[in-house]
Amino acid sequence: MRHAIILLLTGCLVAGAAPALAQVGGLGAWQNPDIGLVYDLKFDLHDAETDADGQRTWTTRGFELSTAELSVGAEADPYGRIDFNAMFFEEGAEIHELFFTMPHLPGGLKAKGGQFLGSFGRWSRFHAHALPFVSEPRLLHEYLGGHFMPQGLELSWLVPTGHYVEVYGGVYDAISAHSHDSDPASSGDGWGPDNPPPGCHYHGDELHCPDDPEAEAAYRALLDDPDAPVAPSGNREPSGLAWLGRVQTSVEAGLDWSLDVGASILHQDAYRTSQRFPGNDYAKTVAGFDLAVFWNPPERNLYSGLDFGVEYLRNQEQFEVLDEENWVRREQSRDGYFTWFRYRLNRTWEFGATRETFAARQGADDDRTRSAGFLTYNISHYQRLRLEYVRDDRGAFADDVNHLVLQFDGTIGFHTHGRQR
Repeated sequence: MRHAIILLLTGCLVAGAAPALAQVGGLGAWQNPDIGLVYDLKFDLHDAETDADGQRTWTTRGFELSTAELSVGAEADPYGRIDFNAMFFEEGAEIHELFFTMPHLPGGLKAKGGQFLGSFGRWSRFHAHALPFVSEPRLLHEYLGGHFMPQGLELSWLVPTGHYVEVYGGVYDAISAHSHDSDPASSGDGWGPDNPPPGCHYHGDELHCPDDPEAEAAYRALLDDPDAPVAPSGNREPSGLAWLGRVQTSVEAGLDWSLDVGASILHQDAYRTSQRFPGNDYAKTVAGFDLAVFWNPPERNLYSGLDFGVEYLRNQEQFEVLDEENWVRREQSRDGYFTWFRYRLNRTWEFGATRETFAARQGADDDRTRSAGFLTYNISHYQRLRLEYVRDDRGAFADDVNHLVLQFDGTIGFHTHGRQR
């Protein structure tokens, strides 16, 4: 009888505690980390090379493990979350992202701090494997050096109105970027400072040209100025930091149509510091506007739909150049746009196209244009194949290139990057 009473009391206690446990997701469940791995394998063909007779010939860079990304994240406590991403590639490994998020600060504020993809523009905030197309926008490479990924602190404010409006402000160590996507080298390439030749890419400040060691040597020779302006480091004034502002909103146009609109500005007053003239700094400002339109009929269960839009960037940058026999300050303004469309036929097939045109570093009047078409086969939610053709018109400074890329993306475990569509 005593045992029956104990069992009955225990059952009542468990039944009474069950609603409370359900509210927190079960004992200990809130702190179990989300773990996932994504890898990106590519194979390409291109006609960048010429044979002994000067005729174009199709060659390949072979198979390339573009990225392998390991992500770990969890709620650290009831007030915030910590996320970590490590990137593995042929040259080694690096911390891709490591940041905290505090999403429920007073007054509708949210904070993020550490190293992460900053809230600039649209496509810069996407990891490469999360893009709906194969190639990263070269517009980002040209004006930011890749996807904007600084170390710093961001605050966002959800404006207390009936319509969604969010305002971002950020301060970062510098305007810095990240990329593991490169173009095949072609004959006739003309390179300049801060313009890595096709086939080369950066890991931090280190340039790698695995496809063309001679290109790397030629590029380094152009940068053989020991007194060239350098990025500020160590103790410096606040002007040595980078500052960001962004505002974005979404508009619902009926049940089927919606659009996202945003505007961003990024500025660093001392982007480069002169070694010849102490106290002289050279500024960099990148501003942009992005618009994305979505068609998602509810009756199709989000397995089919359409999205398209445009992102426009304007870059204004100061340089220290030799004018006859005197070193002087010069300022260059360039702009460009990236536009795309994608149609999801069903949960398996997608197709679309991209086009971008921007002023290259070789001169504000020397535009580079890239047009691409892509076809995606979603094997499942965790694996996909994508085929992309790119026509790359590199302007007067390099030969045009036709490029064909086959990409395979695979995911293991949990992997998400927040609200992205």
